Amino acid sequence: MRITTANAHDTAVDNLQRRQQELQRSQEQLTSGKRVSRASDDPTAAARAERALATSARAVADQRGVEASRNAMQQTEGALGDATEAMQQVRELLVAAGNGSYTDAERANLAERIRGQRHQLFSIANRGDGSGGYLFGSQGSAQPPFVDGVGGVGFRGTDGQAMVSSANLLPMTHDGAATWLAARSGNGVFVTSPAAANGADA
Repeated sequence: MRITTANAHDTAVDNLQRRQQELQRSQEQLTSGKRVSRASDDPTAAARAERALATSARAVADQRGVEASRNAMQQTEGALGDATEAMQQVRELLVAAGNGSYTDAERANLAERIRGQRHQLFSIANRGDGSGGYLFGSQGSAQPPFVDGVGGVGFRGTDGQAMVSSANLLPMTHDGAATWLAARSGNGVFVTSPAAANGADA
């Protein structure tokens, strides 16, 4: 009889403790708003939650990459637009220089203005991206990618593009050499070249 009473007592205590633990878990769920607070609550749901969190983190990282690439390409587009305007001004100045009524002083003034446009184009080619890099730095460079030397402008970067890692590779820079130094000579029909020394056709 005493054994039965002790057993009933232990069973009642176990039930009370289990109910107390369940109540505590319910209170935690109500307070946190989460059904699974720790892996032991529901291992399967916890594993799904971990996978969902990892997927969400990747999506956030991809979104940041897309935004960074979009910003870089918008800056590049703006730089190329500025370069197009500068080249248009150079063209207008060259056309004006063909005016037979211009004096040497006026042509010298036009030449100085063209030189100014060249300096502007050079600065556009070396334009920074706002984060320590260069829009036309190709694979990335800690220094301006173009140098102006005695023989003309040279490129000291590494050909190619820096890409941002995401679900799809997205460009962060443009290939400076291909953008600025690989323009075709002529108009696609003929190629310009300096006149031969004997006056013959080049």
